[in-house]
Amino acid sequence: MTRVEVFEDLERVKQILLEDGFRNTILQVIKPGQVFGLVKELNHPWEMHVRGFEDGHLEAEIEISREYLEHLDSGYKKEATMELTRILDKYGIIYTVKGDMSGVDLQLKKPNTLTPWKPIALVVTLIGVAYLLSKKET
Repeated sequence: MTRVEVFEDLERVKQILLEDGFRNTILQVIKPGQVFGLVKELNHPWEMHVRGFEDGHLEAEIEISREYLEHLDSGYKKEATMELTRILDKYGIIYTVKGDMSGVDLQLKKPNTLTPWKPIALVVTLIGVAYLLSKKET
């Protein structure tokens, strides 16, 4: 993955991203050395995810919203280094890009269907509760 190394206090960069419309999220995989992970909704169903690391670098990707099971399919995500650098430029954040930029301009393909996971989780939970209650009565 391409890295964007910032020459600013990482907490300041995080605050700027929050002001730009990103928000904290607890639904994420935490990578080693990660100190924050932010997400910003884009045009439906896309979102941009930015991770900040203790060594001062950032990583960004655009992917299907975590509201859908298709979020788990890596075929629906791409690096978002160029998009991130546009945001950093807008706020005058000094940075350097490290890594191979050949794959960061890929076009995103939208899945044929979007499957919301919350209704599925609710049905499974209700079935589980009903099962436990039926066992308790016997």
